[in-house]
Amino acid sequence: MTSKLNKTEKYKCQVDLKEYYAKLESLREENLSEADRFYLKNFGIYNSILKPEHFMVRIRVPAGRLELDKLKSILDIAKDLNAKITITARAQLELQQLNLKRAILAHKQLNKLGITTFATLTDNIRNIVTDVLDGIAKDSKFSCYDTILKMQDEFIKIENLSKVPRKFNTAISSNISNIEPFFTNDCYFGAARKDDILGFKLYLGGKNTNFAQDMDIFVTKDSVVDLYKAVVKTYIKYGNRASRTKARLHFLIEELGVDGFKEKLKEFFKEKFISGATLLENRCEIKDFYELKNGDFAYCYRSNFAEISLDEFYKIFNYAKKHSLEIRLGVDQNIYLIGLKSKSIELKSLAKAKNAKVCVGLKYCGFSIYDTKRASYKIDFNRLNNLDVKISFSGCLKGCARHIASDIGFVGIRTNLYGTKEFAVRLYLGAFYTSLKYPARLIYWAVPLRFLNKMINIILDEFEDSRYESFEEFSKEILSKFSVEFLALYFLKKLDKQNIKLLASQKESREASELYNDIKSLEKKLYSIKSQTV
Repeated sequence: MTSKLNKTEKYKCQVDLKEYYAKLESLREENLSEADRFYLKNFGIYNSILKPEHFMVRIRVPAGRLELDKLKSILDIAKDLNAKITITARAQLELQQLNLKRAILAHKQLNKLGITTFATLTDNIRNIVTDVLDGIAKDSKFSCYDTILKMQDEFIKIENLSKVPRKFNTAISSNISNIEPFFTNDCYFGAARKDDILGFKLYLGGKNTNFAQDMDIFVTKDSVVDLYKAVVKTYIKYGNRASRTKARLHFLIEELGVDGFKEKLKEFFKEKFISGATLLENRCEIKDFYELKNGDFAYCYRSNFAEISLDEFYKIFNYAKKHSLEIRLGVDQNIYLIGLKSKSIELKSLAKAKNAKVCVGLKYCGFSIYDTKRASYKIDFNRLNNLDVKISFSGCLKGCARHIASDIGFVGIRTNLYGTKEFAVRLYLGAFYTSLKYPARLIYWAVPLRFLNKMINIILDEFEDSRYESFEEFSKEILSKFSVEFLALYFLKKLDKQNIKLLASQKESREASELYNDIKSLEKKLYSIKSQTV
């Protein structure tokens, strides 16, 4: 470990978290320091100086599995404290819009009931996720739930909080078809086969702007926990603690190289590395009902861009209890009811989007440029739903909605490029997220929100005309053949109603750098506030 420490690492050295935790009730909202805000995050209590009046409590839900009695307790606590509920992209629940006193009260009440909020924020082993149909999907090889509990066991104890240099996201799945991709995690164990043996391939170094790298290490289920702990210990020992911006595992692997990191890993993992396994991943069709291996069905109850009212949640709970159903949370921010005997259910979600992930937005997070949920309600989802096109909408460059692992991704921005300051998005396109090829590419730096539906439909027109079965296949076979600049100019010309040939019949003849001025000129023409196109 370097002797030079960043500010957060110095905070870690200054306070014993056990002693700090014992004094939690003595904290006063008006006197919170930056250090206090860091320490509170270790216990799942979040507050930002950007929204000092708003506190949130994040509840850890390993593998997204919610026992009905614990869910009832969470709902009752939220009701008593007048909290809003959101579902996270790590299959957890958040109690929103609390003050400090109520946040600490919620934390204490939850943990007394065996519902932990520890390690859900800051430099910790965050909630370990899997496919929501883990162990029960028709193509699930075995359940990972017991393994997940073992993986997280020692890392959510108060004495082991904040040991890693930066947050550490983990996923594991033995399902061949995952409803959501997992390659943006720091650590991902993907279902794999080596000869006739089923197990996992290890992928490391993912984050919200990069996919994880194939480490070419295969393990059986029995060895996952040992390898996982070795990865974490390697990261703890060698991770960058001088620069927060270079502290994620991604940068350590970038510095050492894959082979160099594996050499460090041998210090903590004594088994011989097994290489040459084949990843077993197929695209998953997004549905309302999923048939399970025992003949039962699971129903996806879609949230409204991760928000769900207490009344709605109580209805889901009561229905599940009445019909002896299991409830699970998905990393797609939706609720799954498990154990239906047919493709029929009296509960119906009124959510607009079939396949969308949206960050909490300005309503709950001061980092978001604007309210992404409100902006999402203005998107016309009819075609997106019908074509099974996946979108992700992040409110800032932190990328919490994982816009790079989506068919079409957005990041909220402000811009004054087109006549006045307004809300816009950076637009990303064309990820190969099923089998780890590459993330979505940034096509446009600024598409005004007032033009977002038009641009989406231009892109969907091209996809439909291509006749590929999925947008991911369209990305692989068509979009990937062209430079970002060529695609940017092409879709702008379509938006300008120019008569041009389909992408499939186009050839890129000009250097990408030569297209820049044409792109900027056409953007000015189309997006100018005075333009007749508006």
